[in-house]
Formats: sequence, C-alpha cells, structure tokens
Amino acid sequence: MTVRIDLTDRHDRHADDVRSYAIGKAEKLVHYFDKVNHIEIILDAEHDQHCVDVHVSADRNLHFVGHASNESVMICIDRVLDKLERQVIRAKERMKDHHRGNTSHKQP
Repeated sequence: MTVRIDLTDRHDRHADDVRSYAIGKAEKLVHYFDKVNHIEIILDAEHDQHCVDVHVSADRNLHFVGHASNESVMICIDRVLDKLERQVIRAKERMKDHHRGNTSHKQP
C-alpha cells in the first residue's frame, strides 16, 4: 500500500534537508502500523518559534494528530513524530486486544 505524504510550509521556506528529514521520519510510521494511508506535515515558523503539526489518517477512520513547537525545527519534528509513534502503537495494540475477545466471563 502506498502512503501519501503531503508537506506544507507556512510563513517560511524550509531547506530541502529539513523537508526530506521530516518525510523520512514520517515514513517510519508505516513500520508501526501498516494501515496508515495519508500523512500531512505542516511546518510553520513565526518569530523565533518553529511549529510542526502532523495529521495521520489510517483505515477504519482512525486519525492521529501531533503538535510540537521549539526554536529548532529538527527538535520539533522529532518530538511530534515520537508522539505519533506512541499513538499509532497504542491504537494497534487496542485493535489486537479487541479481536482476542474477553474470556474472563466464560465458565468452565
């Protein structure tokens, strides 16, 4: 399955290495949850702060959102994608637990 990744720069044009770094980190989300089908990365710079917003869409109407702000855009990218990795892993674990069923109420 192909993942569509959209990257938007607001108020500033970030360097190509920053853009490729963000896309490379975002592609790793598919490693954790293969149902991801769209990732939107928004890089914003206002005054001395950089803000990064990432919206992830997956099958079964699952949506994940992460936001981080800092003076360094690379730190923002790392923080927001760490948050999203945790969200995606938790969602996958919940799906696995849901399919197992609850056997605590069954009697022998």
